[in-house]
Amino acid sequence: MRLLPEHRQELLADWQRLCERLGLAGRACTGVGESLVSAWSRWPRRYHDANHLLACIRHWREFAPRCEDPDAVALALWFHDAVYWPWSKQNERRSADWACRFIRHAGLPEERARELADKVDALIMATQHHSGPPAGDAAWVVDIDLAILGQPPEVYDLFEAGVRSEYRWVPAAAYADGRGRVLQSFLDRPHIYTTEPFRQRYEQAARANMERALTRLQAAPAG
Repeated sequence: MRLLPEHRQELLADWQRLCERLGLAGRACTGVGESLVSAWSRWPRRYHDANHLLACIRHWREFAPRCEDPDAVALALWFHDAVYWPWSKQNERRSADWACRFIRHAGLPEERARELADKVDALIMATQHHSGPPAGDAAWVVDIDLAILGQPPEVYDLFEAGVRSEYRWVPAAAYADGRGRVLQSFLDRPHIYTTEPFRQRYEQAARANMERALTRLQAAPAG
């Protein structure tokens, strides 16, 4: 879904505030924000798009006071899928690399830049879900990224349709098998969400949504 103009302005204003908090306000920082919104808006995104970014930033606003380093979490959310090609397994790595380049060349003191870049890199890479339950601020980044799983059924179903559209080049049977394994891997976890607020708010709905989606995938014709 195309990003509405007022939502684009909301994102850019949020980016500007983030830069100001970091002491980075200026034309170069503004340009990076515009580049990020444009990157999040590119083809072939249908779910991992600027509207997803906006949803993440809105969740961040609510839970920022609970984060150890709220601005590092915000940067990680801004960059976590800034590079996104459905057929690539390097999206998180390339997105983290972009974030680190920005941080290291933004004019921060060298030690602060190094510390922040390392932290943001780790937060972004946590969204690969390759290790155990995330800890600290990584838990907030991952839970915010996964908030869509616990939305009302009609919203979740649009998410599933968007993901399928991003992978429209994959044959139906192969997609059903691959997507089904992803959903089952989440359902097999003791908890989908790590933080207590997200678990209380979204856990039950997320499981119901994914179980329904998995049932549909298993019942879909192979053609």
